[in-house]
Amino acid sequence: MVDRFTFRWISRIRFADYVFAEPVPLSSCWVSPQMMGIYAVLVPDPTWGPRQFQPIFFGVFNTQRPYQLSTDEYSCCLRVAAGKALYIATYNLAAHDPSESHRIQRELIHAYGPVCNREAVDTPSLDLAHKLDALEKKNQEHELLLKVILAAIGHLVQPPQEIKRRAVGFQPVESSTNRQSTPQRGVLQNSYCS
Repeated sequence: MVDRFTFRWISRIRFADYVFAEPVPLSSCWVSPQMMGIYAVLVPDPTWGPRQFQPIFFGVFNTQRPYQLSTDEYSCCLRVAAGKALYIATYNLAAHDPSESHRIQRELIHAYGPVCNREAVDTPSLDLAHKLDALEKKNQEHELLLKVILAAIGHLVQPPQEIKRRAVGFQPVESSTNRQSTPQRGVLQNSYCS
């Protein structure tokens, strides 16, 4: 025999340390605008236990952002469900601190890695990847420019090659025939000394 208290806990679903309300079909869910908390979009999955629901998206609802999936989030959930019915379970927070609900959402996303939250997270990651690619491209361009600058500096540092220039002005040209015909000083040529 099951008493009312036990039945309440059986008809709920637990994610990490948070006990969510019983999953209901997504189409029949209504959340009061004065409430604040976390919702989980679920899809039936026999490999999950003890309750056979796999979380595919964790979202936050509060007075500023009522429960409502964006078009992208909803289409992602439908794609992941692949024709299966979507369910939703809510966890209401008593505190009115939006940062608490976002902290719990991040904790649940980290613990369960729901597919649709990863795709939502991948969009900023994609932007970061593009920025990183742009930075790497600029870095390569700067490296190439640095190599060109260093090569130019290397040319400036090398000693210039001496270019043989012709002497300017009158330069006597000595030919080999003139040398033999003119006597050198102090040297006697063909002397007949006896």
